Amino acid sequence: MKILMPLLIFFSFSVFADEFTSRVELIEEGDGNLPHLIKLENGRVVFLDGAERELITDFEDSQRNGDYLEVVVDETNSYVSAETVENENSIVPEETKRSPNFSYDPTVVSGYSEASSIFSRMRRNYQYESQCYNRAHIWAYEENKRSNLNSMKLFLFFTNRYIRNYRYQWWFHVSPMVLVNEDGSSVERVLDRRYTNGPRYVNSWTNIFIYSGRKCPVVQKYNDYRNNQEKEDCYLIPVSMYFWQPRDIVSRDNNGYEKKSFIKSEVDWAYWEAF
Repeated sequence: MKILMPLLIFFSFSVFADEFTSRVELIEEGDGNLPHLIKLENGRVVFLDGAERELITDFEDSQRNGDYLEVVVDETNSYVSAETVENENSIVPEETKRSPNFSYDPTVVSGYSEASSIFSRMRRNYQYESQCYNRAHIWAYEENKRSNLNSMKLFLFFTNRYIRNYRYQWWFHVSPMVLVNEDGSSVERVLDRRYTNGPRYVNSWTNIFIYSGRKCPVVQKYNDYRNNQEKEDCYLIPVSMYFWQPRDIVSRDNNGYEKKSFIKSEVDWAYWEAF
């Protein structure tokens, strides 16, 4: 079993320690003054001292191997330790078919009242430590089965600049989104059953998470976020309800693989993790 050696720490675990299991998704290197950012598949960000180059190498090895890591952080979300673990519930992503001409038509609901009804039907018995992408997947999946609603999802990506400035512990968030008929126009309303009490306009929703109050530009490609980490605090990418994790956006952009349906193994995983 491979172990990433812990940094020296000067506090007791009885004070605070947060532990979670995930794979490494992205590594954003800092330097002696700026911390390295270890972006995990579950959306969490781990801060690692900019001088710890050897530990970065260990994380890079784990990323290449697709290892699941049991990570421990302190109260500032700084790295304490990480250990490679077996994950019996892990799934192998299913390859989706190349669909360059696939067109997704989201449902336009009749008005705010209908959007509120959809919101109120979204289950609230999620596990407290569940991940946003799993909650969002089940909320979208269940309403589609219930009413044939073709909803959207809205990915909110936080940039390195924002993460470092606010010591923010997440690098993305996602929620279902519907188009609502308001005076003849289709208006986007986000349905985030965990962080709001009803359908929200996009800017009202992002302001919950963006402490600077800056607007998040809407982009269509993942690289528009990935390659512009210092220009903005955040970016938004709207996708269909079938998208589960950021890797689905990357796969679409790089390989043309467009999801056209829910994948059972992903739905099963989302139920297991979130509810």
